[in-house]
Amino acid sequence: MTSMDGAIRKAGSGGTVLLAADLGSYKMTGSVNIWSGAGFADAVTIKGVNSKTGADQEAVIEGTRPATYAIGNASGNELFKFQKGAGNLTFENLQVNNTATVFRAAGDVANIVIEHVDADNVAHFFQTYVGSGNKSANVTNLTLRDVDVEGFSKGLIEIGYNSSNVLIEDVRGDSERQDGDEFAMGVHITGTAHDIVLRRVVMENATDTTGGKYWNGDGFATEKGVYNVLFEDTIARGNTDAGYDLKSKSTTLVRTLAEDNSRNYRIWGETAMIDAVGLNPDKRGGTLNGQNQVHIVKGASLTIEGGYFADAGSGTRVFLNEGGNVTVNDVQVVRAATGALKTGTIGGLTDAMVTLVDAVGKNSVGLVLPADPFTTTPAVTVPVSSTPVTTIPAVTLPVPQSTASGPGTSPASLPLEHTDAPATTTPPVVKFAGTVAADVFKGTIGQDQFLFDQTVNRGADKIVGFDNDDVLVMKTALADGNGDGIITFGRNGLLDLGAGGGALKLDMPKGLRLLGQNDDGFVYGNAAVRPNKSVEGKLTTADTLTGDAKDKTTNTFFFDTGLNLDLGKDKIINFGIKDFIISSSKLDGKNLLTIESHDGSFSFHDGLDLGAVTVSDLSSRAVTTLEFDGEQTSGGTHYYVYSLVGSTTAMPVIGA
Repeated sequence: MTSMDGAIRKAGSGGTVLLAADLGSYKMTGSVNIWSGAGFADAVTIKGVNSKTGADQEAVIEGTRPATYAIGNASGNELFKFQKGAGNLTFENLQVNNTATVFRAAGDVANIVIEHVDADNVAHFFQTYVGSGNKSANVTNLTLRDVDVEGFSKGLIEIGYNSSNVLIEDVRGDSERQDGDEFAMGVHITGTAHDIVLRRVVMENATDTTGGKYWNGDGFATEKGVYNVLFEDTIARGNTDAGYDLKSKSTTLVRTLAEDNSRNYRIWGETAMIDAVGLNPDKRGGTLNGQNQVHIVKGASLTIEGGYFADAGSGTRVFLNEGGNVTVNDVQVVRAATGALKTGTIGGLTDAMVTLVDAVGKNSVGLVLPADPFTTTPAVTVPVSSTPVTTIPAVTLPVPQSTASGPGTSPASLPLEHTDAPATTTPPVVKFAGTVAADVFKGTIGQDQFLFDQTVNRGADKIVGFDNDDVLVMKTALADGNGDGIITFGRNGLLDLGAGGGALKLDMPKGLRLLGQNDDGFVYGNAAVRPNKSVEGKLTTADTLTGDAKDKTTNTFFFDTGLNLDLGKDKIINFGIKDFIISSSKLDGKNLLTIESHDGSFSFHDGLDLGAVTVSDLSSRAVTTLEFDGEQTSGGTHYYVYSLVGSTTAMPVIGA
């Protein structure tokens, strides 16, 4: 094991280092330093296999950390230490036990994938922490996938410095209440780390009672300099302080669940919550800790769109606003009649959103969801108060892309095995048609199409909740004076539908953009979705998009694949080393470091016939492989960025 770096060099670009997994465990007392890989075109894979059959099998590695955790114990050895310049490495099929830190970036490293790895009793699973002689430990293009850790004392994952393009997916960590290592956190994002996606990640039971009057222990935490972070279908449960403690900017939470934490959500920075769920906060100790569903710190900015907060504990305050700017919309609240709804101003909160129930004690365990939160559940049942109440709505919970359980997981665990299986059906589309009357349409969380025929629609209409994946379809084209495809609204904020077709009010500051024409009519989407200075492929047509023949400038080609509409068979020519392709869903439906073309083209959606694009370089040669540069979220849209393999041009910052 200690000769790992030499084995990586011998394997070479695209090679494999095999670890015998059936001949007993590896006993490690120190660390394995790795310097190699940065110059490889393709990643080297290090994985456990059966030495007789070659089949994948977890190689077991044992460290020096005492098997039973106790305060004051030696922390144990570090295992894999990435030194400056290491990269293009994939680790698979490992079981690591009793180790202080399983993986550590001690210098600047890039292109590392760690998947199908389990651990038991660690201080850290992955950590960026600068080593001797290095000024930083930035990690660029990191993927942690299908990881299950039982027992951690400090922080399961810590990403810091100026790290970027990080994907943490299908990861579960249970601290098992290892207490005493101070500031325990499941996932901790620090420094100026940015462009980070956490998807289907569960962090449970982070515990730290050593602070006396203040108990720490957070499921997820981000610091002040961090930005562009997306939490999607994640869970924080049973932590002694916050489920989500977020100081970062441009932070988005989609279908998150916080349950049984002292403060389910604690917001310090700039955050948007969409369809978030908070259940049964529980203050386990610490005189300075609170018991809140949502705690907003002074100076924070928070919007909550949709979602559900339920608890029958008399000690729970639903909203604690200490001076932040908070707006809620379409939120449902169930609370104890003897509890507290809010402190401070909560914009948009109305009595109609709140249901009162009888208290069941200071904290509640009566409002619970099924053990597996990734299933659809019927309406939540709660103790009924004598106070008149409204009907408690059914709760729709996060549903992951995969429902397969990883090895050794219980029914209460997050599914750990990820699949890129193609979609087999088109996502549901809700269609609304304008009439002669003055209509008010309210968009759904799905993909909506609003259809207007100017010869029929003559009212003053309004659309509420027009999302970035929704479209407006007109029977005849809207007036476009300068022919740039951007339709702006009048000073009164209304869109003139023309030809006596009435007017339409939309909350769309940058107006609409023409996406093209299909069988239903002329299709328009939110103009703010198109990245700045990008050229966009249109619907149904065979577009030819052209780059700079001398590759002097950066060209960006945008395909709004997330609309799930037919974009046609497009072509990009003169695609240079400085150029980028940006899409709003994964090309080919895959989340891979490189994407291979199929029959010479890149599919806009795996499993659905939504078009494709062929790409040729400056020499008119077909491009058969694209490099995945990373993901960004801006203005509520998730973007995926691709370039030529080997491109070193900095990924563009997508902003409205």
